[in-house]
Amino acid sequence: MKTTMLVAVIAVALAGCQTTQQAAENLRSDWVGQSADSFFVANGPPVTGFPRDNGGQIYTWRGGEATSYRLGSFQTRSVPTQTLDGRRTMTTTTSYQPPRQLNYVCEAQIAADPQGIIESIRISRDTGGMGLSFSRCAELFARD
Repeated sequence: MKTTMLVAVIAVALAGCQTTQQAAENLRSDWVGQSADSFFVANGPPVTGFPRDNGGQIYTWRGGEATSYRLGSFQTRSVPTQTLDGRRTMTTTTSYQPPRQLNYVCEAQIAADPQGIIESIRISRDTGGMGLSFSRCAELFARD
């Protein structure tokens, strides 16, 4: 009974997780055809902008930047082994995972026409999410 309940809870949690692809679809449906300035007011300024031949701009936008730290940990593992004379024994090994810094970010390339209207959005960089999410971009652009 407990196992069934645990599996159900995990399934519900994972069903709520969005992927980079879903975040990209949300971005496109919400922002293509809208003003790039409106996007930047709502989500923060671009980090770069390059002029296009048609008079528009290609922007690189980066958001959701965060850092967390994972403590170091020891992991002990026992593996059954067999000696040369055929006896079975257990070999125990211990490994250490050092502490590490985890960085989170969502980055998108936004193409706007000469009037500043977004023509396309492409996610160019997406890390895993800070929570149970597979995507930092999905955490930022998820639909409830």
